[in-house]
Order: sequence, then structure tokens, then C-alpha cells
Amino acid sequence: MSKMTKTIAALGVVAGLGVAALPLSSYATIVSDSTTVTAQAIIGEAISVTADATDDTVKIENVTANQEAATGSTVLTIQTNNTNGYNVTIKDADAVTALTTDGADADNGIPASNALTKGTKGWGFKTATSTEGVTVSAAAQAYRAIETGTQTIASRASDASVTDGDKIDLTFGVVVDSSIAAGTYSDDVVITATTNS
Repeated sequence: MSKMTKTIAALGVVAGLGVAALPLSSYATIVSDSTTVTAQAIIGEAISVTADATDDTVKIENVTANQEAATGSTVLTIQTNNTNGYNVTIKDADAVTALTTDGADADNGIPASNALTKGTKGWGFKTATSTEGVTVSAAAQAYRAIETGTQTIASRASDASVTDGDKIDLTFGVVVDSSIAAGTYSDDVVITATTNS
């Protein structure tokens, strides 16, 4: 090895030892910073209405001519997280409010009626509740004809319903006379629960 190479090698070792001999504190400075982050959950308003009827169909059986109203009922369950309460409405699903058989026109059906009197033909609904805090519409406590426009059947003014939901009994009644042919008559109604603002 030439004299020049040895000198460079020796300098390299000295330089390396010089760096190694420096105290660690001279270049290991601790730096920190902090910030605050807010976790914010935005809970959307929710409401649901369900009926306990099988397949959402309330069957009214044993309907015979010239008898008192035959009835069928379901229990509506309202659940919401809105502390301002809600309204529940009912209306016919289309422009025909009569109970009709498949393919039959309304003239041959059972008309919507406020008076379900023995010996006449008509159908209607009424509501009741045993849930504290829920108000049933006074008009809907007696049989009432379904309409194409909305009708309020129950409401709650404040406080969210309990975990199990508020219970509203919805009953349908039917009377017929001897002019109604045997068969299955039906009509679709829409029940809507809406939160108060």
C-alpha cells in the first residue's frame, strides 16, 4: 500500500472516532407538539311504524249480511328518537276508497262509511291506545270512513317513545247487506308516522 493510502485511512479512523466520541445529547433534542381533535357524532332523526298483522293484512272474517259490524285489528308500533313527538296519519292508497274484489268496480264494492249500521253496507276504521303520552284523535275513536286525503289518527306532543315503542290499536269494521255478493273484498291504506319539528 502506498504512503498516501495509509495516511487517508488513518485520517478516516480518527474522523470516525471523533464523531463517535461526541455526546448523544448534542444532537438528540426532543421535540413535541399537540392538537385537540373533537369526536362528534351527528345522530339523524329516525321514526318507524310497523303493524303486527301477518303480511300487513288485517283479515275481517265471518262477515254476514244484516249483522253487527265484523272486525279485524292490528297493533301499530311507533318508535322514534325525536324528543318533539310525532303524528300518525292514515289515507287510502289510491282514488278508490271502497272495499272491492279483484277486477270489480267500486259501485259493486263496500263503500267507506262513518256509520257501520246493521243492515247497511260500509267499512271504516277506529283507533285506541293504552300508551301513556299518546293522544288518539277524538274523531278516530269511533268508526270513520277512509279518505284519499290524510287523517290524523294519533299523536304525541313531546318526548321520544320508549324503546319498545308506542302502541296504537287500529281496528277495521265491516257491515254488509244482502246486495253484496260472496267473495273477498279489500282496499289498501297507507299509515304514515311523521316526526314533529
